[in-house]
Amino acid sequence: MESKDRILENALDQVIMREIYDLEQSNEAAKDASVRLSKLYDFLRFDDTLDDEAHERIRQYIENTIEAANLELRHIYLQGAKDCIIAMRKLGVIK
Repeated sequence: MESKDRILENALDQVIMREIYDLEQSNEAAKDASVRLSKLYDFLRFDDTLDDEAHERIRQYIENTIEAANLELRHIYLQGAKDCIIAMRKLGVIK
């Protein structure tokens, strides 16, 4: 059975991924940035001028960057929810 933290993490990941998808569908600059990143990643992965060690370092860099960004997104999303509750309490909407 999954822990509550893991369930929350999975739920946040799903919400964040849906929001990123929606952003890319509705915002041309976000879509263009995503396409550019994808093309660069593919170029670097299949660049024959790089040796295996360079390919592995690039792969590790990209994976670590994505992992760090995902952790930051989860944190920001949760903090936003907490800030919303604080604001609603201050406004007297909730107690």
